[in-house]
Amino acid sequence: MQFAPSSHRPFFFTVLFLLAGGLTFSACDLLNKSPKGELTSGNFFESADQAVQATNATYSQLRDFSVHVFSWLGVTEIASDDATKGSVPDDASFLLELDRRTFNASNLAFGSTWSGYYSGVYRANVAIENIPSVDDMNPDLRARLIGENRFLRAYYYFYLVRAFGGVPKITSPLQPDEFEQGRASRDSIYALIERDLNAASANLPPRTGYSGDQMGRATKGAAEGYLAKVHLFQEEYGEALTHAQNVIQGRNGVDQYSLLDDYWEIFRPSAEFSSGSLFEIGAVALETGGEGSSQYAQVQGVRGSANNGWGFNQPSEDLEDSYEPGDPRHQATILHPWETLPDGSGVIAEVNTNMPNQRYNEKVQPATTTPGGSGNNDVNIRRLRYADVLLIAAEAAYQEDQADLARQYLNTVRERARDGRSVTLGLQPENMAAPLAASLGVEASGPHVFARYVNEDGAAAQAGLQSFTYTEDPVLVESVDVLETINGTEVTTRQEYYDALSNVSADQTVAVGVTRLTQEAESDGTISTSTESMTMTVTATQLLPDVTTGGQALLDAIWAERRAELAMEQHRFFDLVRQGRAAEELENFQTGKHELYPIPSSEIPLSDSMLTQNPGY
Repeated sequence: MQFAPSSHRPFFFTVLFLLAGGLTFSACDLLNKSPKGELTSGNFFESADQAVQATNATYSQLRDFSVHVFSWLGVTEIASDDATKGSVPDDASFLLELDRRTFNASNLAFGSTWSGYYSGVYRANVAIENIPSVDDMNPDLRARLIGENRFLRAYYYFYLVRAFGGVPKITSPLQPDEFEQGRASRDSIYALIERDLNAASANLPPRTGYSGDQMGRATKGAAEGYLAKVHLFQEEYGEALTHAQNVIQGRNGVDQYSLLDDYWEIFRPSAEFSSGSLFEIGAVALETGGEGSSQYAQVQGVRGSANNGWGFNQPSEDLEDSYEPGDPRHQATILHPWETLPDGSGVIAEVNTNMPNQRYNEKVQPATTTPGGSGNNDVNIRRLRYADVLLIAAEAAYQEDQADLARQYLNTVRERARDGRSVTLGLQPENMAAPLAASLGVEASGPHVFARYVNEDGAAAQAGLQSFTYTEDPVLVESVDVLETINGTEVTTRQEYYDALSNVSADQTVAVGVTRLTQEAESDGTISTSTESMTMTVTATQLLPDVTTGGQALLDAIWAERRAELAMEQHRFFDLVRQGRAAEELENFQTGKHELYPIPSSEIPLSDSMLTQNPGY
């Protein structure tokens, strides 16, 4: 599993691993194929290098299209209130069924992820069974590799149990008379996950125990973090708090993790495998393309000439409206038209008139310059961040009647989100990209900063500031407020705007100088632009103030923080289900049915009907 063409990136090349004779069919079918080629599980494991290669093959499945890309995004994100299907209306109708909850057991997403995750389980099982028999192998390396595979098997099963409930529990390569499998109970699957993660924690090194070219492998901290999450999903709050605090306090040989100062940087290449990340899946844009990359970012990239993404899994209006006024995470999560892409290229996200939603997931945009196009990119898939562990600890502490501790962990996350600032005017300032300045006819007057977003309930909206708007046919800027001065100080960049507010306190009035630019389409097809200069008085409000409340309001604040902090990172749907709020927050959600997805219809006959279907399907 190789991650990037530089010396500090991990070096896990994908292995041509022919133990199963192919890994693209359904799970039950997967388990009864005869080996093809010269390498089999009987003759492959003859050296330590081959044991490492087998483990790398378990990792490489994480980048597979069926594991962390198209269908998986539908099941985990598009099904939630954080995202819409995206793309053009008639593209990938099976994902629209997830968005609207009109799916049945034949939906492609369920069979695809079932097959992909059981392929991962199979690879882990082969490695776990055969690595102990490798001769002339360092015992510490043997224990570590087994621990890595047990961690990965737990990871694969953690998705399966949350998506489908009780599923077949397969812990070794099956014999011919074992191919037809029924369902183990949900509790039995969770018990397996816990055993695997505990064994992984006992045998894996800390993050600092790996050299630079091995970063991305499972660590003791990752195992402890997932134990906290697994216990949280079972409402075992004492255990969840214990394991989360093992990470937070650096107990039992776990590294001390920390929050990066800049939330936006978390999702850039500079922060890969950082102290704020417990587990992430690496990707690399190799010159030859192929196995080093994942299409995770491509399918969410801006659809159009900007970077040739597919435009799926777009942030929803509901998510945008959920942010507190001025929350910097809004700006770091949602990419709008006319903003520059986060790769530093200066390329803007263009308006796509064929798409009903014009928002994109800014956390995962692929670079425009990768060889072979956006399908070959180096965007890592962040799966467990330190902020998630802090919020797990906050929720578990609340449930354990430790409100002060819950507030401490919650406010630690909020403090980082403030990015060193204390007040907001309720808007998000954006540096004006050159194409937008040219469209508005202001490129000759130097750099500009405009107001991208105004929370309608914030003080800025009351003062009269307007949000950035545009129309699609023809594509023109309908209205945009260019910020000129703050209390008489000129602002031409976003940083200058923040600097001008650095000495402003909450409840203090601020004079905001604005030039409002408005465009109209003329009958002859030309676009005219009018300007209006104004000064408005805005009352500054505290940015993301510490939470001081208790009771249900505290729990609600923790849940709201999970949404703001982890938005578009594929956590929201399963969070809503475990919190018992899915029917309240999601359209067409039927209690007693939609808490679980259907067992793929193709799997039941393959099991000779030993698999039973979930209720309601």
